Amino acid sequence: MINSLINKNYFLSKKLQKDIYAIICTKKINTIIIGGPKGLGKRNFVLKLAKFILCNLELTREINLDFFEENKFNFEKLKTTKSFYLFDNNSHPDFFYLNDEEKKLGKNIPIENVRKFKNFFYKTDSISRVKIGIIDTIEDLSINSQNLLLKTIEELPEKSYLFIISNDPANILETIKSRCAFFYVNSLSRSKFDKFISDKYTDKSKDELQFIKNISFGSPGMAENIVKNEIFVIYKNLLNDLIKSTGHLNLREDVSDTLNKKDNFLLNSIMELIITDLIKKTVFYIEHQNYIDYTLDKEKELIQKISNNKNTKQIVDLQSQINKNMHLAHVVNLNKSDVLIASLKELSGI
Repeated sequence: MINSLINKNYFLSKKLQKDIYAIICTKKINTIIIGGPKGLGKRNFVLKLAKFILCNLELTREINLDFFEENKFNFEKLKTTKSFYLFDNNSHPDFFYLNDEEKKLGKNIPIENVRKFKNFFYKTDSISRVKIGIIDTIEDLSINSQNLLLKTIEELPEKSYLFIISNDPANILETIKSRCAFFYVNSLSRSKFDKFISDKYTDKSKDELQFIKNISFGSPGMAENIVKNEIFVIYKNLLNDLIKSTGHLNLREDVSDTLNKKDNFLLNSIMELIITDLIKKTVFYIEHQNYIDYTLDKEKELIQKISNNKNTKQIVDLQSQINKNMHLAHVVNLNKSDVLIASLKELSGI
């Protein structure tokens, strides 16, 4: 798994990368949070950085800014090291990758794994003269686990680095933030992202390209998932069903099977973005009696239907209720698909 991730792209600016290297080289702060929206390659960058450090410290005794500038993640000369292959197999004795392998089930990382992570830093380094741990992501830790992480940060031994990945930094405990160096990865600018999409997906229709841009919010990784899972086709069929349904939601079988697939973490995340985008377009139409430029034709039909039944306040209140229900579903481990389908019915007045 790690090997497949490490070869993927990341979209951190050169300045941000240099600032991260500078903090590492000062050796004054050895816990680093890298936060920002999903799909920008934060994990890919951190994994590559960890591998690069471990491989090089097997051969040399020091890392500095010149070390990073001169090598620029060039692994060609590092293939002879033990670290190169041990890292890819997630069996490097000086590396610990703490992530939620059960992500599709929406569960938190077990606290016993967080304890193992803490204990890892007290073992003697064996190959690279440094210990590196990665938490992917901090949002997958319970409150108790975050408190244990705080203790880990406070007691982190020298010659150790802890990288924390976050998709929603606003929810990180302030006591943790205050003890870390924090770096935020911004989404791509509209012009850069549009060029990325147009260059990468030359076989897509104008409508599909517009849909990908709307829902991805400047995130190349999200765009890739949308295309890979054929979300545009699902969405077009869903729009047709919502427009035609009266009295009860009448979904075609393939749409129903897809939406009702239990604990489909990725689809639920994308559908939540789609509903938010649709609500934004509807509110704009009601307030201005005009459509946002990038509204799809089928969306216009549904927006007309929604605006005949609901006013701006009702729609804004619904958005707030959706957010609360999705949070509750996460806390008590309910099926988020049910919440999303119920939200679509309520929005469409079915």
